[in-house]
Amino acid sequence: MPSTLKTRAQKEGGFVLIASLLMLIVMTLLAVSMYHNFTLQENVASNTKEKGRSFQLAQSTLQYAEYVLVHNAASLPSSTSCASGTVFTTLTICTNAYSITNPTSATGVTTLAAYQAYTSMQPAITVSTTSSNNSYYANPQYYYQYLGAAPGGAGQIYQVTALSYGSTPSAIAVVQSTYELSTNTKCLSCGP
Repeated sequence: MPSTLKTRAQKEGGFVLIASLLMLIVMTLLAVSMYHNFTLQENVASNTKEKGRSFQLAQSTLQYAEYVLVHNAASLPSSTSCASGTVFTTLTICTNAYSITNPTSATGVTTLAAYQAYTSMQPAITVSTTSSNNSYYANPQYYYQYLGAAPGGAGQIYQVTALSYGSTPSAIAVVQSTYELSTNTKCLSCGP
């Protein structure tokens, strides 16, 4: 009887080794898949954050451009030949339709056709082409387009477009608004 127990124990010793190796392989596969899932979640969170930053800056740029348009529309020069990629040094209202220019290999920057760079935010934002949590890839841009007379001829309709980046050139946000300015517009928040 003792010899039978010894033989059975020897056979089971090999099974325990194989079962342990299989468990180790399963645990390794689980650890690797959890690592890949964690990395994917980190990338999604980072991309969402950068898209949010670029959207907030685009909204701020749009509000600034709207403010300038409302207070200076009558004195702004207009152009019928706003060329794609032109950077205006003075505020200009374009009468031709805007387009978004895809990045070129030279700059890697997406631009609005005939845009105005919003550089007056420089003290508030840091512009750097190297990816950083606290910087933006390029200056935000805005574009004015004259759409024509308002129905009834009482005013003019303008479209304002703003574009901005997060910390990378792939985190881009573009926002638009349409304004009707008329001669009898009154600022209700300016006081008596």
